[in-house]
Amino acid sequence: MGGGRKPGSHIKVFLPYLPYLAISHSVNAGLVRPANNERGWDYDMAVAHTRINDYTYEFELRKGVKFQDGSSFDADAVLLNLAYFKKKPYTFTAIDRVYDKAEKISKYRVRIHLKEKYGLFLYDAMWIHFYTKAYLEKYGWNGKPTAPNLAAPGPYGLGPYILQKGYVEGDRNSSVVELVANSNYWNPSFPKVERITLYLDLKTDVAVSELLEQEGKIDVMPIPFSYELPTVLSDYAKLMRSPSTNNYSVHINMVSGNDLLKEREVREAINKAIDQESLLMLSMNGEGENSPTMVSPNFYGIRQASRDLQPHSTIESPLLPAVRQKLINTIKKYQVKYGMDPKQKLKLKFLVQDSFLFLVKDIKYFLDLIHIDLELEIVEEERNIFDQLLKTRDGRNNIQYDFLIWGNYDWIRHPWTALFVYRPGSVWSTIGRDDVLDSYVSLLFQTAIEEAEYIPLLKSIIEYVYKQSYMLFLPSPNKVLALNKEVFYRPRPSAFIPLWEIEVSDNHWSLRKGEYPAALKAPVEITHSNVEAK
Repeated sequence: MGGGRKPGSHIKVFLPYLPYLAISHSVNAGLVRPANNERGWDYDMAVAHTRINDYTYEFELRKGVKFQDGSSFDADAVLLNLAYFKKKPYTFTAIDRVYDKAEKISKYRVRIHLKEKYGLFLYDAMWIHFYTKAYLEKYGWNGKPTAPNLAAPGPYGLGPYILQKGYVEGDRNSSVVELVANSNYWNPSFPKVERITLYLDLKTDVAVSELLEQEGKIDVMPIPFSYELPTVLSDYAKLMRSPSTNNYSVHINMVSGNDLLKEREVREAINKAIDQESLLMLSMNGEGENSPTMVSPNFYGIRQASRDLQPHSTIESPLLPAVRQKLINTIKKYQVKYGMDPKQKLKLKFLVQDSFLFLVKDIKYFLDLIHIDLELEIVEEERNIFDQLLKTRDGRNNIQYDFLIWGNYDWIRHPWTALFVYRPGSVWSTIGRDDVLDSYVSLLFQTAIEEAEYIPLLKSIIEYVYKQSYMLFLPSPNKVLALNKEVFYRPRPSAFIPLWEIEVSDNHWSLRKGEYPAALKAPVEITHSNVEAK
């Protein structure tokens, strides 16, 4: 659409998955930020950088930038922030042990030193955000396995929006978050909307109903695939579809789950029981593609690295009676080994967020066919899932589960987004000890995507995890959103949402006087945004 911010404009967004990642760059800023380009990042508070050697990076900073409270941003602010970051850094990569120190070269130039070669550094830099001194003194960094740090409302960041109400981090959030436009933002063209309300804990069916059937309740939300047609036919909503780099992470609890899950043959039988084609065409309405791994093929290098693998159900359909009986026999064999009654179905528990029930109910059906009785324990919010997952490695989870699903939606356009759950020593992993896999992950940290070793290393990791059946492998999903017809926004393939780019027309409910024109209630043609697969 173009144009500047419209006074009085206001949109409402429902974010059930990774809201802290989706919101973060709208409030905060680092040296670089996620971008929809091949490398996956663009400059933000930096305007240029030089890689002096494997251990040293120098950044030229953007001049004339002010924090949301009006204080100046310069090299001193960067050094202050990195000093706090070093005390309690985030821990989902290796930056917590690799980052060494920073030095001021001039008022707008800093040099960052690492302890070792680290191919993920610029991707990590996306999430090392800068805060005012007041914020750092109150909250600092939190040392959590999740990165963004939105602990409290206030004019603490550098982003296009100020967090006016609420808080949102990986393991804690308010039900509602309010953002208002930052008048001190360095780029006067953004943000486009004056105010944004974000809901984090709505029931999916309630939110969909509010978006499709009335105005002023919800403007943007991801929707279950089954709601595509009602969205197209809605008076007030339109459908946005695109390939993505998103993933379904289905953890098999090999740490504190049922003992049978420690057996590779049992895990493999469970994977072989899932008919991916049926899941894709029925549960997912055809929105995605079959995958032999848990990593979206739209990441750089993944198609090439996984080309020698196929989904198990493509090799041998689990719907064939002979195949199904072979899988049943495997489950019964290990029931006997562990002193269980093979006449009784193996009972396993699946911890699932309400918004993923559409998928897990069909998984339950497939496992029932191979002598497994799957109990579903349903939670409303993603943070409830994370609360259990992040305690599992240390045996502190208070809900006993055997499987757990969450929307592992890409935030950096690098497959580490998905692969980090394979890191055996991480709280994000339910694999347990595996020295081979650990060594692969260590090499991945060091290897940049442009290096010749990158694709062969990805291939080794993917094929090893496939052979071990360390995760439940499902089709890779497309991104499907429902938007108010008067909202204009081009989604990224990842979980990251540039809220400052969203625009509204003069016919939007927040600006319009009177009823929505009847002529605009006609169905809107589906918008399909493509992302190039690498």
